[in-house]
Amino acid sequence: MKDVRSEALLFDFYGNLLKDKQREIYEASVMEDLSLSEISEEYGISRQAVSAMLNRCRQSLSGYEEKLGLIRRFEETDRLVREIKDAAESVIRKTGNADAGRIASLADKILGEL
Repeated sequence: MKDVRSEALLFDFYGNLLKDKQREIYEASVMEDLSLSEISEEYGISRQAVSAMLNRCRQSLSGYEEKLGLIRRFEETDRLVREIKDAAESVIRKTGNADAGRIASLADKILGEL
């Protein structure tokens, strides 16, 4: 996982499992888009140390996802609820069924919670 969206998801799901300094530096890099130089200046460590820490953080976060699979489950749940919503909306268009409207409304509520 190297793209920003993937790294942001890893951070959202597992960032609190990192040590405080790791979390701050990872957040500065991924979420705030600071360069290695900017981070090294801010924390008083070398660019190489920042790079090494970011690599360790990525490995740790990816390892958590491999073991726990929370992001994979989240994305699958999101996909399935969207399919339910689409199916319910199709039924509404074809039949005007009020129960299908309720299903679509519940799907929207679930998606808002994800």
